[in-house]
Amino acid sequence: MKAEETSPRYLTLGTDGALAQIELNREIAALLSRLPDDPALYFNLDEPHVMIPLGQLVNARARERGIINAHRHMLSAATGKEKRNPLTVRPLGDELWLVVDGNSTLLNARHSKWQTIPCRIE
Repeated sequence: MKAEETSPRYLTLGTDGALAQIELNREIAALLSRLPDDPALYFNLDEPHVMIPLGQLVNARARERGIINAHRHMLSAATGKEKRNPLTVRPLGDELWLVVDGNSTLLNARHSKWQTIPCRIE
């Protein structure tokens, strides 16, 4: 019997402003393929950006439809179509960054077990 794979756990910002650790919805995760950890395949890296470890990024939200759409766009970018802009983040303190734009893209990277992702600081 194959052990069930767990979904990635990650930090999110609750409605009360407190950090919480949650798990990516398993049904959504089952719909996503693993994307190679090569940001140049998916992102326009011509503009200024920094590579931030995924463990330092805090998701502001997780929308199921957005996660699936981001996956589709990332697959398309990897085939040479329009690449995505880096995530937009702002500092939260304690070496953490809140994702302002790109939450669904980040969740795809988390699912694929990337180490870092390109970000622009707001």
